[in-house]
Amino acid sequence: MMGVMAAAGDIEPQRKRWGLTILLTMYAGYMALMLCRNTLIAASPAMIEDPTLGFDKETYGQVMSWHSAGAIAGKIVYGLGADRLGGRLMFFLVLSVTALSNVAFGLVSSLTMFKVFHFTGQFGKSGGWPSMAKLICHWYRPNQHGRMWSIISTSSRVGTIFAMLLVGSMIEYTSWRAAFFLTAGIAGMIAIAALLLLRERPQDVGLPPLDEDATESRTHPLDSLGLAAACVKFVMSARFWLIGASVGCLTVLVDFLTFIPIFLRETLAVSQGGASMASTSFIAGMFVALIATGIAYDRFSKSQLVWVLGAMLLFACGCVLTMLSFPELDLSEAMRKNMAVVTLFAFGFSIAPAYYVPMSIFSVAFGGKHSGFLIAVIDIFGYALALLFNYFGGTIAQDYGWTVFLQVLLTVAVIATVTTVGFLFLDARAEKKIARP
Repeated sequence: MMGVMAAAGDIEPQRKRWGLTILLTMYAGYMALMLCRNTLIAASPAMIEDPTLGFDKETYGQVMSWHSAGAIAGKIVYGLGADRLGGRLMFFLVLSVTALSNVAFGLVSSLTMFKVFHFTGQFGKSGGWPSMAKLICHWYRPNQHGRMWSIISTSSRVGTIFAMLLVGSMIEYTSWRAAFFLTAGIAGMIAIAALLLLRERPQDVGLPPLDEDATESRTHPLDSLGLAAACVKFVMSARFWLIGASVGCLTVLVDFLTFIPIFLRETLAVSQGGASMASTSFIAGMFVALIATGIAYDRFSKSQLVWVLGAMLLFACGCVLTMLSFPELDLSEAMRKNMAVVTLFAFGFSIAPAYYVPMSIFSVAFGGKHSGFLIAVIDIFGYALALLFNYFGGTIAQDYGWTVFLQVLLTVAVIATVTTVGFLFLDARAEKKIARP
């Protein structure tokens, strides 16, 4: 009896050790995906000024739009794949495809091939979130999901900051092509490490599964349904459409990062590398917000989140209004630059929690065994709107200027606020209905 009790007493420490290993591996892997994804953004000022390429803001926006097209295709493939093959294998595949695509991007010179390999790179990267959704379902209890998604989300910001600083400094001394090779090499090494370190379920390392009510519950209403029937349930849910619209608009706000280095370069006349590095203020704001979210998110009730996240998104609208006022401010160039950095930090801080966490928690809770596919479908809303924004955003900035560009961004921010608050309100009401005896 004592031996059995001792063995049982060893389970929780082992579970914690493996949980930490899984978390750190996912963290490093997603950071590498974002490092590869943002290499083009960080290198964009140098590519636009490379006379051999013939790049301008319009063609750059067109190339970036293929990022969204690749992501949409990847979400469908990897969302289904994660539900069928598991998160571990899919995570290795997405890292490998992304790394190889960055190598290819650094080797070509034609606009057509840039589009092709940016498409394949984002096709690979888009599978990261569905893959991690499956691993999080298996390894962490529901009352940890807000914290886990917040922590994982910071990896995207770390990877983006690292890309901006690393690539920004590299192009001051070497070529933009070298930056693509370096980021690909980093992702390739982490892919191998992920294959060696990740395990799909606790049972794969001799641990029992989590309690039945803490995993993808066997009694989840969608677990007895096939994919087609589950999709009917998705489209009949008002929360599905509202969170889809919210993620779509918030993705556009996050993808403002695509244009920030060029925006700063043209409006503040900073250097190529300086523009990339200054862009990290936006990413740093998102990172700090996600640290705070990891600490506090699970402590708020869903009713309280309506007010907290709603207020933060209203603040984001104010940040865009502030950026619109820059040309009219009677400030020195240095003061205007400092104000831009502070405003970008605040903008990133205010949109990050609503962008990363509610959709992820909803997908795991509502999707059951189809959570990987659901999280992929919701992400498609984001990438579809981002495709339009990137394709036409470069043209708007090129032909009409940054003022019109920011007016469009403000409109999107207002819609994001309304749809996010609407989703949170319905989600809180749904929880109260379940809690009633």
